[in-house]
Amino acid sequence: MDENQPGRRALAIMAHPDDVEILVGGSLFHLRTKGWELGIVTMTAGDCGSSTLSSEEIARVRYGEAKAAAEYLGAWYRCAGLRDIEVILNAQSIRVVVELLRQFRPQVVITHSPTDYMLDHEETSRIVRAATFSMAMPLYHTRQVPPAEPARATPALYYADPVEGINLMGERVHPQFYVDVTATMDDKLRMLSFHSSQREWLRQHHGLDEYLIRTRQWAEQYGEECGANYAEGFRQHLGHGYPRQPILQDALKDWVRLKDVTEGEVRYTKP
Repeated sequence: MDENQPGRRALAIMAHPDDVEILVGGSLFHLRTKGWELGIVTMTAGDCGSSTLSSEEIARVRYGEAKAAAEYLGAWYRCAGLRDIEVILNAQSIRVVVELLRQFRPQVVITHSPTDYMLDHEETSRIVRAATFSMAMPLYHTRQVPPAEPARATPALYYADPVEGINLMGERVHPQFYVDVTATMDDKLRMLSFHSSQREWLRQHHGLDEYLIRTRQWAEQYGEECGANYAEGFRQHLGHGYPRQPILQDALKDWVRLKDVTEGEVRYTKP
């Protein structure tokens, strides 16, 4: 695969505004330098993300922040219209995501880890898995008017590291590969800073710019594990029916650290 081939598209689908920036923002900036078209979908507009504004008010604010952040990346942005804490795998949520996938037509889809600290993230992962599997089925109808055409093929599916790199039991989830995001860390944090409503909320509660500090700390921790200053972790979904070619790894080969298990010890090395 030529990573600079025109028309290559990657779509990051996460639960809430700011999840993409925190988990995979640096890698998306790398893809942009390789000429990829980028898209972001959030399942919700973040309607529970305030202790002072109404759900409708904070949803409007956070939708605007997410759109501005996506524009900074140069990415297409849509919200699936679900509500916080009510992201559920059901027929309607699958239809909505399939329709968005068919509109954007990605070759690569990135979503949450199947196990994470909250159900909105885990259910998003399940919805995206179901939607990527069915988006190329001509007899699967989204019931939208007018509907987008079915895709030609199932995209490659990738899972980002869970928040803090741990599963719901607090255990480290080791990625298949890391992406060194040292060169794009400033852009990652700049993109995250567009979500000022969340940044200010944490400042008021903690007296520190914890929103950016924690994101930097997590990326630094992952970097220490793979020999980089800052990194993000990924796993590829390799189950039946999905592409097994390392499409994202090839596109980001200049920055990838691959897993090498020698005598029971996990190391990450450049390919």
